[in-house]
Amino acid sequence: MIDLDLTPRLKTIAQSIKRCNTVVDIGSDHAYLPIYLIRTGKAQTAIATDVNEGPAEIAMRRIKKFGLDELINVRIGNGLSVIDKDEADVIVIAGMGGILIKDILEAGIEIAKNARQIILQPMRDSRILIKWLIENSFEILRGEVVKEDNKFYEIIWTQFREGYTFQSSVANNEVYYYKNNNTLHEYIDKKINEYKKIISQIKATNEDDNQIRLKECIEELNGYREAKQWHSLNVEQ
Repeated sequence: MIDLDLTPRLKTIAQSIKRCNTVVDIGSDHAYLPIYLIRTGKAQTAIATDVNEGPAEIAMRRIKKFGLDELINVRIGNGLSVIDKDEADVIVIAGMGGILIKDILEAGIEIAKNARQIILQPMRDSRILIKWLIENSFEILRGEVVKEDNKFYEIIWTQFREGYTFQSSVANNEVYYYKNNNTLHEYIDKKINEYKKIISQIKATNEDDNQIRLKECIEELNGYREAKQWHSLNVEQ
């Protein structure tokens, strides 16, 4: 019996993972995901990593509590630096900024290239991350926005494909990659309202120094409006 409840975003990640030999969870945060994947039979073994000793020790204690210390290995180190080249079937990097995730993948790119499945959950800067992935021949397989405790989380599934190139205006806004559902529409509406508010605040100051920022925000607002219209015309069946 599985008695470990996952948050909606971790559950979405876990349910999408294909059965594998070894899953690597970077910045594992108490090892909830590796424990769940082992106990559900989705992974035969797992590696939970963290850059700091404190979280790693907490993960080790939790793993031992579930009697899985022979199946889940905890490693202390930066990103993929503690992973061997052909060790990871599935790589999960969740709960970090998009730029940090990009840097982790870039530093361990040979390991990332060999993974059958990569699942990323950036807390911000998802557009920068997606741009880097595409430029480095990682195909964006799909994406989804998940709502948890009244907050929105973006999840991206990707895989390296030799020679993969993608040229489209879709790359200009991350939401074009995401599953077209009510949560996504709610997320887009939130972004639209945020930029409307920022634009009103900038206009109220009427300062010349803010004109560049104003232009950027108007472009973002229009981009999300266009994305909303595009998704409305391309409803998933």
